Amino acid sequence: MDLQPLGSVDATSLRWLRTAEKPIAFDLLAGDRPLATLRWRTGTGTLALARAASASWTLKRVGFLNPRVTLRAEGSTADLARLTVHLNYHRIEVPGGTAYRFHRAGVLLPAWKVTEESGREVLHVEPVRDGRKLVGGAVIAPAFAPALEAFLPLVLVSWYFITLAWFEDETLATLEGSDAPTPASAPPGRSG
Repeated sequence: MDLQPLGSVDATSLRWLRTAEKPIAFDLLAGDRPLATLRWRTGTGTLALARAASASWTLKRVGFLNPRVTLRAEGSTADLARLTVHLNYHRIEVPGGTAYRFHRAGVLLPAWKVTEESGREVLHVEPVRDGRKLVGGAVIAPAFAPALEAFLPLVLVSWYFITLAWFEDETLATLEGSDAPTPASAPPGRSG
Protein backbone atom coordinates (compact mmCIF):
# COMPACT_ATOMS: atom_id res chain seq x y z
CA MET A 1 0.00 0.00 0.00
CA ASP A 2 1.49 3.32 -1.07
CA LEU A 3 1.07 6.02 1.56
CA GLN A 4 0.01 9.40 0.23
CA PRO A 5 1.81 12.61 1.26
CA LEU A 6 -0.23 14.69 3.68
CA GLY A 7 -0.21 17.70 1.34
CA SER A 8 -1.81 15.70 -1.48
CA VAL A 9 -5.16 15.12 0.27
CA ASP A 10 -7.87 17.01 2.11
CA ALA A 11 -6.72 16.33 5.67
CA THR A 12 -9.59 18.14 7.38
CA SER A 13 -11.62 14.92 7.52
CA LEU A 14 -9.67 11.74 8.20
CA ARG A 15 -10.54 8.35 9.61
CA TRP A 16 -8.72 5.62 11.44
CA LEU A 17 -9.68 2.07 10.46
CA ARG A 18 -8.67 -1.04 12.43
CA THR A 19 -6.99 -3.37 9.93
CA ALA A 20 -5.47 -6.15 12.05
CA GLU A 21 -6.02 -7.83 15.40
CA LYS A 22 -2.74 -9.47 16.47
CA PRO A 23 -0.79 -7.36 16.60
CA ILE A 24 -3.27 -4.49 16.48
CA ALA A 25 -3.02 -2.17 13.47
CA PHE A 26 -4.83 0.92 12.20
CA ASP A 27 -4.67 2.81 8.91
CA LEU A 28 -5.25 6.56 8.67
CA LEU A 29 -7.29 7.35 5.57
CA ALA A 30 -8.38 10.46 3.68
CA GLY A 31 -11.36 9.06 1.82
CA ASP A 32 -9.91 5.79 0.50
CA ARG A 33 -6.36 7.11 0.27
CA PRO A 34 -3.97 5.83 2.98
CA LEU A 35 -1.88 8.48 4.76
CA ALA A 36 -0.32 6.58 7.65
CA THR A 37 -0.29 3.29 9.50
CA LEU A 38 -0.03 2.57 13.22
CA ARG A 39 0.94 -0.99 14.16
CA TRP A 40 1.90 -2.47 17.49
CA ARG A 41 5.13 -4.48 17.34
CA THR A 42 3.73 -7.40 19.31
CA GLY A 43 0.42 -8.57 20.73
CA THR A 44 1.48 -7.27 24.14
CA GLY A 45 3.34 -4.17 25.22
CA THR A 46 3.11 -0.53 24.24
CA LEU A 47 5.71 -0.21 21.47
CA ALA A 48 4.14 0.75 18.14
CA LEU A 49 5.46 1.76 14.74
CA ALA A 50 3.88 4.54 12.70
CA ARG A 51 4.63 5.10 9.02
CA ALA A 52 3.74 7.92 6.65
CA ALA A 53 4.96 8.79 3.16
CA SER A 54 7.63 11.08 4.62
CA ALA A 55 8.84 9.27 7.77
CA SER A 56 8.61 6.40 10.25
CA TRP A 57 8.28 6.79 14.00
CA THR A 58 8.05 4.72 17.13
CA LEU A 59 5.51 5.39 19.86
CA LYS A 60 5.72 4.08 23.39
CA ARG A 61 4.11 4.69 26.74
CA VAL A 62 6.65 4.94 29.54
CA GLY A 63 6.42 5.60 33.26
CA PHE A 64 3.97 4.41 35.88
CA LEU A 65 3.30 7.18 38.40
CA ASN A 66 3.96 9.85 35.79
CA PRO A 67 2.99 8.16 32.49
CA ARG A 68 3.85 9.73 29.17
CA VAL A 69 3.80 8.84 25.50
CA THR A 70 6.79 9.48 23.30
CA LEU A 71 6.99 9.81 19.52
CA ARG A 72 10.47 9.36 18.06
CA ALA A 73 11.91 9.04 14.59
CA GLU A 74 12.49 5.33 14.04
CA GLY A 75 15.95 4.44 15.38
CA SER A 76 16.32 7.69 17.35
CA THR A 77 16.34 8.32 21.10
CA ALA A 78 15.21 11.95 20.81
CA ASP A 79 11.53 12.76 21.41
CA LEU A 80 9.75 14.50 18.52
CA ALA A 81 6.57 14.75 20.56
CA ARG A 82 5.71 13.91 24.14
CA LEU A 83 2.29 13.53 25.74
CA THR A 84 2.25 13.91 29.51
CA VAL A 85 -0.75 12.86 31.56
CA HIS A 86 -2.33 15.34 33.98
CA LEU A 87 -5.42 15.03 36.13
CA ASN A 88 -8.09 16.69 33.96
CA TYR A 89 -6.19 17.25 30.71
CA HIS A 90 -3.02 16.06 29.02
CA ARG A 91 -0.27 18.06 27.38
CA ILE A 92 1.43 17.32 24.05
CA GLU A 93 4.75 19.06 23.47
CA VAL A 94 6.42 19.14 20.05
CA PRO A 95 9.80 20.47 18.85
CA GLY A 96 10.32 24.17 19.24
CA GLY A 97 8.52 24.19 22.58
CA THR A 98 4.99 24.38 21.18
CA ALA A 99 2.49 22.78 23.54
CA TYR A 100 -1.08 21.62 23.00
CA ARG A 101 -3.80 20.52 25.40
CA PHE A 102 -5.33 17.10 24.85
CA HIS A 103 -8.61 16.57 26.66
CA ARG A 104 -12.10 15.10 26.51
CA ALA A 105 -14.51 17.00 24.27
CA GLY A 106 -17.20 16.77 26.97
CA VAL A 107 -18.29 14.86 30.03
CA LEU A 108 -20.65 12.52 28.20
CA LEU A 109 -18.79 12.42 24.87
CA PRO A 110 -16.21 9.74 24.09
CA ALA A 111 -14.48 12.27 21.79
CA TRP A 112 -11.18 14.04 22.42
CA LYS A 113 -9.82 17.44 21.39
CA VAL A 114 -6.36 18.82 20.78
CA THR A 115 -6.28 22.57 21.32
CA GLU A 116 -3.66 25.27 21.27
CA GLU A 117 -2.88 26.90 24.60
CA SER A 118 -5.21 29.74 23.53
CA GLY A 119 -8.09 27.25 23.29
CA ARG A 120 -8.30 27.16 19.48
CA GLU A 121 -9.15 23.61 18.38
CA VAL A 122 -6.62 21.81 16.17
CA LEU A 123 -8.14 18.29 16.17
CA HIS A 124 -11.37 16.60 17.16
CA VAL A 125 -10.96 12.82 17.47
CA GLU A 126 -13.97 10.58 17.95
CA PRO A 127 -13.51 6.82 18.49
CA VAL A 128 -15.92 4.46 16.71
CA ARG A 129 -16.83 1.18 18.33
CA ASP A 130 -18.66 -2.02 17.60
CA GLY A 131 -19.95 -3.16 20.97
CA ARG A 132 -16.95 -2.64 23.23
CA LYS A 133 -14.43 -3.12 20.42
CA LEU A 134 -12.62 -0.08 19.01
CA VAL A 135 -12.91 -0.35 15.21
CA GLY A 136 -11.78 3.10 14.12
CA GLY A 137 -12.15 6.79 14.62
CA ALA A 138 -12.95 10.08 12.94
CA VAL A 139 -10.41 12.92 12.90
CA ILE A 140 -11.82 16.35 12.08
CA ALA A 141 -9.54 19.36 11.74
CA PRO A 142 -10.17 23.03 10.89
CA ALA A 143 -8.77 24.22 7.55
CA PHE A 144 -5.60 25.75 9.06
CA ALA A 145 -4.53 22.67 11.05
CA PRO A 146 -3.13 20.33 8.33
CA ALA A 147 -0.56 23.01 7.44
CA LEU A 148 0.91 22.88 10.96
CA GLU A 149 4.29 21.14 11.12
CA ALA A 150 3.04 19.22 14.17
CA PHE A 151 -0.24 18.08 12.55
CA LEU A 152 0.67 14.46 11.77
CA PRO A 153 2.53 13.92 15.08
CA LEU A 154 -0.54 15.28 16.92
CA VAL A 155 -2.84 12.90 15.01
CA LEU A 156 -0.55 9.94 15.75
CA VAL A 157 0.09 10.66 19.44
CA SER A 158 -3.56 11.38 20.20
CA TRP A 159 -4.81 8.22 18.44
CA TYR A 160 -2.11 6.09 20.09
CA PHE A 161 -3.17 7.37 23.53
CA ILE A 162 -6.89 6.84 22.83
CA THR A 163 -6.17 3.34 21.54
CA LEU A 164 -4.12 2.33 24.59
CA ALA A 165 -6.80 3.62 26.96
CA TRP A 166 -9.48 1.77 25.00
CA PHE A 167 -7.53 -1.50 25.01
CA GLU A 168 -7.09 -1.26 28.77
CA ASP A 169 -10.86 -0.87 29.08
CA GLU A 170 -11.42 -3.85 26.72
CA THR A 171 -9.08 -5.96 28.85
CA LEU A 172 -10.83 -4.97 32.08
CA ALA A 173 -14.22 -5.75 30.54
CA THR A 174 -13.14 -9.32 29.78
CA LEU A 175 -12.02 -9.71 33.39
CA GLU A 176 -15.40 -8.49 34.63
CA GLY A 177 -17.15 -11.31 32.82
CA SER A 178 -20.36 -11.34 30.88
CA ASP A 179 -23.30 -9.06 31.63
CA ALA A 180 -25.67 -11.99 31.18
CA PRO A 181 -26.80 -13.83 34.31
CA THR A 182 -25.10 -17.10 35.04
CA PRO A 183 -27.22 -20.20 35.68
CA ALA A 184 -26.47 -19.95 39.40
CA SER A 185 -27.66 -16.33 39.54
CA ALA A 186 -30.63 -16.69 37.18
CA PRO A 187 -34.02 -16.14 38.78
CA PRO A 188 -35.67 -19.36 39.87
CA GLY A 189 -38.16 -20.84 37.44
CA ARG A 190 -41.80 -21.55 38.26
CA SER A 191 -42.47 -24.86 39.72
CA GLY A 192 -45.64 -26.52 38.81
